[in-house]
Parts: sequence; structure tokens; C-alpha cells
Amino acid sequence: MTLLGYTRVSTQLQDPSLQRNALLAAGVAPEHIYDDVITGASGAASRPAWAKLTAYARDGDMVVTWRIDRLGRSLIDVLQTVADLQARGIGVRSISDGIDPSTPTGRLMLGLLVSCARNSSDKL
Repeated sequence: MTLLGYTRVSTQLQDPSLQRNALLAAGVAPEHIYDDVITGASGAASRPAWAKLTAYARDGDMVVTWRIDRLGRSLIDVLQTVADLQARGIGVRSISDGIDPSTPTGRLMLGLLVSCARNSSDKL
């Protein structure tokens, strides 16, 4: 299993150091951290570093991010991204909000996010 880190900031003026330091402290090797500088309005599929990470990732690997919202532009995008990774056998762990869908608590937290997303989309 390889830990693969992902950071995203929206502009060159923002510093990804906080995210990178958290990933390094979580055990992600520097050569396995993928950094995007791109607006949050861009879906995960259109991010260059994300594309490299997902091309490299293999069954059994774990994507580690500082916060779960780094994975997508909206709650629904985040949930779809997590589902796509899980379908490939790739785990996900979010450091600061404690979401790890491989644990009972992580599944509960992700389930709550799914519920919120469904409730939000029902009102649209």
C-alpha cells in the first residue's frame, strides 16, 4: 500500500505548506504528494495533479488529504470522487476532519455527508 497525498489551493497567492506538512506528518512520502493550484470551481477530473495521482494509484493504495473538501468543488463532487476511488479499491483518509471510510466512524461521517448532499439536491 502506498500513501498518496493530495493538496489543492485556489491561487498562486495561497500557500499549500499547511496541507503538505500535515501529509508528511501522516506518513506520506514527499515524492507521493500531488499539488494542484486551481480554483475550487474545477471538478476533480479537470485537475492536472489529480489526474496524475489517479493514473498512478493502484488497488490497495490510500489517498490522504488535509481536508475532505480538497477532493471536489461541491459535496456531491467530493462524494463522487470518493466513490470512484473506492470502486477501484483505493482508500481515502482526510486528516483534519477524520474521515476514513474504512472505519465505522468514517463511514458514518461519509454517510452523513451523503444525507446532507441528498437533502440539498432535493431542494434544488
